[in-house]
Amino acid sequence: MLTEQELFEKIELAVRTVLNTEKGQITRQSMFKTDLKTESIDYLDISYEIEQQTGIELDFTEALLYITENKGADVTDISVQDLVEFVMLAASKKDSGK
Repeated sequence: MLTEQELFEKIELAVRTVLNTEKGQITRQSMFKTDLKTESIDYLDISYEIEQQTGIELDFTEALLYITENKGADVTDISVQDLVEFVMLAASKKDSGK
């Protein structure tokens, strides 16, 4: 299983690939809508890239639901760290066979 740092690096690479940003522009605190100007279609591409980088299938709708359940229903944006935490959870479920 990937460490959280390794997973962040893979997610950061996936996001940079889709959004065509420079290395170092994406941090754990970067907000997808506010900071990265991510649009709806980008989430599908990011999901695909993360799956290619990690082998972990990512459903952004499921991720958003998980994050809003944990942060509150009034969440309008998610951070890269929120996504890292969700993918870590998805990876642990995959590894345990759930």
